[in-house]
Amino acid sequence: LAMANANSPFGLRPVRYRNGAPWNGQVTPYYVRSDNASAMYIGDPVDIIGEANQSELYGFAPGTLSAVDLATLADGNYCVGSIVAVHPVTSDSLVYRAASTERIVYVCDDPDVVYQIQDDGTTALTYDSIGLNAIMQTGSGSTVTGKSGYVIDTNTDPPDADASNMLFILNLSNIVGNEIAAYAVWDVIINQHRYRPNNGLGVA
Repeated sequence: LAMANANSPFGLRPVRYRNGAPWNGQVTPYYVRSDNASAMYIGDPVDIIGEANQSELYGFAPGTLSAVDLATLADGNYCVGSIVAVHPVTSDSLVYRAASTERIVYVCDDPDVVYQIQDDGTTALTYDSIGLNAIMQTGSGSTVTGKSGYVIDTNTDPPDADASNMLFILNLSNIVGNEIAAYAVWDVIINQHRYRPNNGLGVA
């Protein structure tokens, strides 16, 4: 008998490129200001905010780190990628970025990367969900594992044909035990990617 999918969110997890090549682990360092009151976890979607570090930080010269904040999830908003790691400064930053701490986060920001993400389990997606667009909803990240709580929203704003949604659903993730049912894991690309040429590169 098939087992039910586990409710175990992890945000956006990079796995491969659109051309089929496996993700090579390349990331870009970004800056998070000390007055940013949001904790940030591995897998959280972020976007650039038009600022930078104004002093040297862990060997990075002033102005060399573009600043990011958690992405705004509503229709039409951009995302530059997901957090893959936090610069290790203290024991907490080994797994996540604590609120109101100046940190460097490492982001997978290639617009051609395919991610895996779990759905929220409220309304089971179907085969017909493939090829639709989706937005995410926030969830509580874990200070123990560092994993994000972000998931695909299937309830308040379920997947549809609206290309202004942040994500595009490619297929059910090819993971052992993963099935089309509540809490399934899906392969997606970032539709509204900050660095995708047709979206424009300016910060609104």
